[in-house]
Amino acid sequence: MKTHLVIPHYNDTARLESFLEALQHGLPDRFSILVSDDGSTSHERERLAALIHAVQQKQSGGGPVFLDPLFTPRNTGKGGAILRGWDHSGNADLLAFADADGAVSAAEILRAEIFFRSSDAATADTLFASRVKMLGRTVDRSLKRHLSGRVFATLVSIVGRVPAYDTQCGLKILRRSAFQKIRLHQQTLGFAFDVELCLLLRKFACRILEFPVDWADIPGSKVSLLRDSTRMAREVFKIRHRVDGIVPSSH
Repeated sequence: MKTHLVIPHYNDTARLESFLEALQHGLPDRFSILVSDDGSTSHERERLAALIHAVQQKQSGGGPVFLDPLFTPRNTGKGGAILRGWDHSGNADLLAFADADGAVSAAEILRAEIFFRSSDAATADTLFASRVKMLGRTVDRSLKRHLSGRVFATLVSIVGRVPAYDTQCGLKILRRSAFQKIRLHQQTLGFAFDVELCLLLRKFACRILEFPVDWADIPGSKVSLLRDSTRMAREVFKIRHRVDGIVPSSH
């Protein structure tokens, strides 16, 4: 029983350092952690390699295994970094990704993973973390980011016909069997990767479970949902039409 956690990274070691430390102390040894770098500058790549080496030197038998970082020479997008990381998952039965900013904490990643392995989620193929303000959950998010997120979610729902409350939350976990069904059809390497992932999973009759998590807004995001919403809407429209044309194999 192994969980392979990929962290997509692009010129973000300043925020990643504290997150790696939290993962080291907060996750058990069934986790392997791979930072998949997406064409960062040479300085950032060197710093990332040094960070991972330092964490590896501190590894103990009870904590997660930190793999050597995966580097690519050019920037392709968050989705590309995640897919390359998942393709290097060994024999793990669960594949996951978490954003490098640590907005979803190590404790919440573990809570979600434990729930996904429990009998309560036995029929689910995928877990999508969701930023839902509800009793018992804490979502620390500025009003601007909350409103822009809801605008984008509405666009995705209307244009992409995606019924999920929150496709963009930075934590998702898939069973290997679900990933194998959709891998050959995954083409979106940028920010709309999460939307394509959701549409493909639904196309192949994989059950998606939305799981409310605690989430804390971390400054430094490279994406503005309001600024990029028009471009994203066009991309979601194209993805939906492409996925609509896929005929799942009966084998």
